[in-house]
Amino acid sequence: MLKTIIRTTACLAVSTAALVAVTKLDATAGDRRSRSNPESTTPKPAPSKPAPPAPAPAPPAPKLTLTTIALPPPPVPSAPADTVKVPNWKGKRLSVAFRDARKLGITVTALDDRGDEVKTGEVLPMMPASDFRVRRMLTAAGTAVEPGGVVQVRVREIVEPAEGY
Repeated sequence: MLKTIIRTTACLAVSTAALVAVTKLDATAGDRRSRSNPESTTPKPAPSKPAPPAPAPAPPAPKLTLTTIALPPPPVPSAPADTVKVPNWKGKRLSVAFRDARKLGITVTALDDRGDEVKTGEVLPMMPASDFRVRRMLTAAGTAVEPGGVVQVRVREIVEPAEGY
């Protein structure tokens, strides 16, 4: 806390010194200008040559007119797309695939190594989707699928090493 107060005080002191220096420099610069052109009360002698003729008056400035700028119409929201591109979920957790698919409006079917459908959280013991990783995309990534369509992926269970000895 003391260190912070000391730093703040030092910064304020430096800022104050800089402000004083700038003010003094500005004042001396203005003072020099007034000394270089001293005003005297003695009249100046009249010029010996006649004054040049006055320049011709400038042509009048063009009249300004008010114009209206038309802005383009706002973009019309497009109709919902008929198809959705399937993202690449290879190497990601099955829970991520489920979440992304829900956002896109499609359904993911997960198959294990034997080809059986993996039912996460529905059978005992409950296996959360985060315990599986997408191994292969049976429906290729980038494929156009209608909303509500089904995408198949091959998954494997994530095996975590035992902790201890």
